[in-house]
Amino acid sequence: RRAVRGHGMGGGIGGMGDAMGKAQEMMKNPKVMELMAKAQSNPKMAKAMQEVMSNPAAAAKYQNDPEIRDLMAELQKYM
Repeated sequence: RRAVRGHGMGGGIGGMGDAMGKAQEMMKNPKVMELMAKAQSNPKMAKAMQEVMSNPAAAAKYQNDPEIRDLMAELQKYM
């Protein structure tokens, strides 16, 4: 029984690792790097990206902001 519990826990950690691996892969893409650099150089975009990364539901409040919406749409192409 212990092995089953441990296996379930390991699966959760593996799932987190998969997400991190995907993020690392995205950051190897020159276009993604360009978009992230653009976002970080603009305080409004940086704040929005940080908020959306910690709470994906927050993206809804930026859907009417063309600058933020376009950035997020571009990034989603690589996810």
